[in-house]
Amino acid sequence: MASLAERLAARTLELVDIPSESLHEAEIRAHVRALVPPDWPAEIELEDAALYAPPLRPGVPLVVLAGHYDTVPAQDNLPGRIDGEAVHGLGSTDMKGGLAVALELVRDLAVDGSGRYDVGLVLFGKEELPQTHNPLPELLQRSSLLHQTALALLLEPTDGAIHAGCVGSMNARVTFRGTSGHSARPWLADNAIDRAVQGLASVVSYERREAVVGGLSFFEVMSVTRFEAGLADNVIPDRATAHINLRYPPDRTSEHVRADLASLLPEDAELEIIGDAPPGAVATGSPLVAALLEAGATAIEPKQAWTNVADFTAAGIDAVNFGPGHPALAHRRDEHVRIDGLVHAYQTLRRLLG
Repeated sequence: MASLAERLAARTLELVDIPSESLHEAEIRAHVRALVPPDWPAEIELEDAALYAPPLRPGVPLVVLAGHYDTVPAQDNLPGRIDGEAVHGLGSTDMKGGLAVALELVRDLAVDGSGRYDVGLVLFGKEELPQTHNPLPELLQRSSLLHQTALALLLEPTDGAIHAGCVGSMNARVTFRGTSGHSARPWLADNAIDRAVQGLASVVSYERREAVVGGLSFFEVMSVTRFEAGLADNVIPDRATAHINLRYPPDRTSEHVRADLASLLPEDAELEIIGDAPPGAVATGSPLVAALLEAGATAIEPKQAWTNVADFTAAGIDAVNFGPGHPALAHRRDEHVRIDGLVHAYQTLRRLLG
């Protein structure tokens, strides 16, 4: 019989070797759904998200494990491989390792019987795409079972720690307009790039703001991530456009952030918010989070990124990130997850769930 480490590594590699770039997820979606225990029926099964759970027991708290099965595009890192200490390959850390842990755990629970908590499983796709593709809000809207959840655990890579809350992510497009003209006579034109350089000064010099929420330190930061301007080498441009990404802590609302961003820009700059994923609430006060820490999670840390915990907390459901793999390895060409990290995540969750 294979050891736990061998089982988890093999399942992770199996999932890695199914190409599943976002929007090309049919094969992996069918595969992971087929691995759900047969006596765990689907309460809701949408095209890109589904919730499975055995019959719930009256008065028993429900813990939901959640994982996405899509990945970013490959970087010559398929097929995967096992080198003895780690599983290498696309999505191994983000988050097919966590998905393998969740699937093996629910399959074992189905055989061994119920523990101290009821358990549900959410499988979803399109996580690596902009928020407009996110299938979880519809799942949360249509499911009654999810709203009985005491704690949702997103098996994102956290290297064995609990990552509570998450920062929001706002994307904005700022356009500066001038008057085009010949570069030999720039005084007859109005250079939009000059306007942009001056108009963005307060943005690029913005000092990060620390916010302590639930005893954890989050940082508000903004960055110019793209810039477009220019028509030809001898033409003064009449338009320049900057893309700004702003990450904001759970102590702020979208409305406050939009107003503050507008205040940093000149009045004649054209500001358009093109995407906004609000932050996730910090659930450090949940007794189940304390129980997860006691079960073996190594620490409680802030999530200085956006994750789907925000979808759950927006619906009033406590949620945290906890899973195998180091976050810094996500989306890298040399992406890999340590096998002992897979084992630690499984054993910690098994102790929690009994």
